[in-house]
Amino acid sequence: MTSLVTSELFRLLPLRGIGVLRFNFRGVGRSGGEHGEGRAESLDITAALDALVPLWPERPLVLCGWSFGADVSLSMTDERLDGWIGIAPPLRILPREEIGAAAGADPRPKLLIIPEHDQFLVPEAAAEATEGWVNTRLETIKGGDHFLVGRTDKAARLVASFLTQLA
Repeated sequence: MTSLVTSELFRLLPLRGIGVLRFNFRGVGRSGGEHGEGRAESLDITAALDALVPLWPERPLVLCGWSFGADVSLSMTDERLDGWIGIAPPLRILPREEIGAAAGADPRPKLLIIPEHDQFLVPEAAAEATEGWVNTRLETIKGGDHFLVGRTDKAARLVASFLTQLA
């Protein structure tokens, strides 16, 4: 996994005492299997949750994804989750209505981090797309693009703050 965003999260969060599991979806990098257009990847998340729950039964479990991973994460409604974080979610990998009916309608907390100059979903469009979502906070990263080059630390600090509040 070579994304600047996920690498920064994997570096910073453990320093703050927050456990992290990162993985590639099927068919990405050296992972086996075939890309599932966002649908089959939910099975990868379920498998990850199945592995984590016995290890951390008393800790909050929050899905945090960047880009494609954000959309897939936001489509999950697993009862074991305590919340969601979407970093630069395009909100178009899966039908927007489907994501809204999943995490968007769920009362558990959500944080969406939207780069100011995201090539796929600008802050105004994100606000419009998530209007009516329950318990959802949108944060904008000033000057950031979809890949958050030079601003991954800001995204990681927002994630750490959100997770600390849940603990």
